[in-house]
Amino acid sequence: MASGAERVAELLLAFGVGGAGNDHGVSDLARAVGRERSQVSRMLKALERGGLVEQDPQTKRYRLGWTLLVLASSAGDTALLRAARPALRGIVARTGEVALLSVQRGNRSFTVLREESTQSLRAGGWVGRSSPMHCTASGRALLFDSDDELVEALTEEDLRMPISGPAAPRTLDELLERLHAERFMGYAMASEEVEIGLTSVGVPIRDHTGELTAVINISGPTSRLIGRIDESVRRLRVAATAIENALKQPYGKKAGSPARLGD
Repeated sequence: MASGAERVAELLLAFGVGGAGNDHGVSDLARAVGRERSQVSRMLKALERGGLVEQDPQTKRYRLGWTLLVLASSAGDTALLRAARPALRGIVARTGEVALLSVQRGNRSFTVLREESTQSLRAGGWVGRSSPMHCTASGRALLFDSDDELVEALTEEDLRMPISGPAAPRTLDELLERLHAERFMGYAMASEEVEIGLTSVGVPIRDHTGELTAVINISGPTSRLIGRIDESVRRLRVAATAIENALKQPYGKKAGSPARLGD
């Protein structure tokens, strides 16, 4: 059974569904977290008193509050987020697909930044979503520097209880074979692995020391993306290089603009 803190965290993360900054109704949030509407309503009232969420007096819908946003501004790697935002916008402008930035959190790929697609039919994780590492492009790209023993330790739980799509690796040997090939190519691709109809491509990002620190990826419907893998990889590599160059700049210097990400 989830603790009170876990229920609060789950509810706050539900605000990331559909894109950051969206307003949500109580019923929508209750469905997202799988709880009774009355229970979610009480939790929201408590969070509102603490300034973590705000309710629109006209629509009665909730959004994240300024107190939480101020706290979030000092969390994580702000230099990485600042450098990645224009790169993600450039990718979306050129491909029309969802662009995401993910980091490793424990044995999961964790989405920390998302730039929305302009397409009516779109797919991809939301900010705050954790995903298995064995069957996602971002997860496998995050494993590029891990030896086989560490890969096994990070993925054995998910491989034992597969809840992924039909094309996902089902055994450690299958995962390692796929990972070794992707490591050689320099990018990871997961098609029909997380769910039917979804394809994503991910490229690693390294800091000034060469350490793998994040992954930038494109995600979209397989019908649109599967024939554009080479193009997607090329654009992701250009974007990753732009982010890496921005991270090498002295602290406080403005990161590059989307116009410098290449055509």
